Amino acid sequence: MLTVVRPLANSEVVADWARSAGFNDIDPSNWHVTIAKTYNAIDVITLIPDASVLVAPASPRRLIARMGGVIALMFRSVTIATRHREFRIAGAGWEHRVFRPHVTIAIDDRRELDGVVPFSGDLVFSREIWSP
Repeated sequence: MLTVVRPLANSEVVADWARSAGFNDIDPSNWHVTIAKTYNAIDVITLIPDASVLVAPASPRRLIARMGGVIALMFRSVTIATRHREFRIAGAGWEHRVFRPHVTIAIDDRRELDGVVPFSGDLVFSREIWSP
């Protein structure tokens, strides 16, 4: 299995927002966006780990949503979506119907999410981490 993630470098800023939104059972030290997670053998010769910092700019178009037992902050990033597509072209599988960049904020405690205003500031991600 290969997993490629980018840790959220400004997780404490996002954690301050999460706490103010009523999320108390959080682990900001583990927050990240997953680029690829596959059990398929892939052609990694065509892929080089990206060591750059990536910023998903502030946006009012983010969502807080339930995703398979977790509550996630969903955001748009052409760069992350393109990188995911590069892994798919190299042969990576994806266990979900579509790829949606997101940061898992908390385990789903079935709270009402209608009144939660999503974090709208910059999301800063550090270098890619590849785990075999």
